[in-house]
Amino acid sequence: MKLNLYLAIIALSGLTACSQAPKTQIEYVELFSDKTMQQLSDSSFFNHVACISEYEGDIYMSDQKRCQIFRLDSNLNLLRTIGMEGHGPQDFGYIENFVIHQDTIFVGDVTKMRILRFSTDGQFCGAENPDEKIPLNYRFTMDDNHIYYTRNEGIPDKSMVDYCRDSTANKLRRFGQATDFGHPHKTKRQNARHVHLYNNTLVTVPTSIPVIEIYDLKGNTLRSADIAGIPIVKDMYYKMTNDRRIAESPNMAYQIFLDSYVYRDRLYILSSVYNNERLDHSSLLEFDLSNGGAEWVRQYDFPDFVQRFCITDDYIYGFVPQSSSIKRYPLPA
Repeated sequence: MKLNLYLAIIALSGLTACSQAPKTQIEYVELFSDKTMQQLSDSSFFNHVACISEYEGDIYMSDQKRCQIFRLDSNLNLLRTIGMEGHGPQDFGYIENFVIHQDTIFVGDVTKMRILRFSTDGQFCGAENPDEKIPLNYRFTMDDNHIYYTRNEGIPDKSMVDYCRDSTANKLRRFGQATDFGHPHKTKRQNARHVHLYNNTLVTVPTSIPVIEIYDLKGNTLRSADIAGIPIVKDMYYKMTNDRRIAESPNMAYQIFLDSYVYRDRLYILSSVYNNERLDHSSLLEFDLSNGGAEWVRQYDFPDFVQRFCITDDYIYGFVPQSSSIKRYPLPA
């Protein structure tokens, strides 16, 4: 699907596009790492870190192969290991993403189709069972009564799910525009979204579509921002949509964005960067959400290929899969 065709689909769907012409000069920042963690204190190693989040100064990360969550301090010292793989009521089957809300870690267990709750000190607090599978590869979010996540079962007619935790009726509500990519597998995979809560709105980042969507908590579209014109997004989108192997195979799908994160009033989106047809490194795009839209203001360029990340006032923490390590990157003063 070519770029102009997709943008036409956005217009026809009734979304209100926000211009991405920068109001101020974009700042470009070259990052370097000042600390690397390759080995845990028990002499074991990370396998595949699927999600990283900051909460009250500490860094939490899930390792999908080890099936555990690790709590680290800001200097990458291990403070606590949370959960383990097993068959008991408090054990994990297969985990990737989690969200921390009011001192509770909500972990999406994909194989057991439930959400497990742990305190930030690692105590098991119970489980919840939505009526369909919860997120596999994508960030989800929540407030006191609802969990919002991307729909990843069947052929989606809607892209998002609102799971109500405190009601016996209407437990699931579906919303959000889904795009038909011409094949069931592609349609399901390429409609996936990372979902974030910001100031009583939902900010979603499609993994395969160059747009940022903003909804109210009832699922009504407030606005969308077309980000297809940003150079690294344009290059990545062109590369993916013109890959003949993907286009000709019904079982192959592509993604443009690896991860995203909301911190304070900024949205950060992580993208791969190719050089001479080879994966070279990752770049992080920063958007200002404070004015109700999503204005591109800054780009961070990593020296490494970073696959997952989170951000704090002082650092970016990223998982580098080639070395199975966590790296800390200082932010400029």
